[in-house]
Amino acid sequence: MAHFLVEYREVGDARTRDAHRVQHIAYRKSLGAGMPLAGPLLDDEGNPVGSVVILAATDRAEAETIAARDPFVAAGVLELVLVRGYRIAAMKAPEV
Repeated sequence: MAHFLVEYREVGDARTRDAHRVQHIAYRKSLGAGMPLAGPLLDDEGNPVGSVVILAATDRAEAETIAARDPFVAAGVLELVLVRGYRIAAMKAPEV
C-alpha cells in the first residue's frame, strides 16, 4: 500500500455541513487504518477552510476514488483539490 495526501477546499455553507456531518464522519471512520490522519484546515479565526487527509491505497486512482466518495464532496461542502503521493517518514501519537 502507498500513501497519498488529499487536500480539500471548503466550498459549502455551515447549514449543508451540519446536515451531512454524521455521514462524513461515518465515512471517514469506515476507512479505519486506511486513513491514518485527517483534520480540518483552519483560518486565523478557527473556521474550517478545507481538510487534509492521508490515505492508504494501492495507487493514485484508488486514492482519488476514496477521496471523491466523501459525503461532504457529494453534498458540495468540500471540493477535492489534489491527491498526491506521500511517504510517512515519522509519526507520533498526539499528546492528550
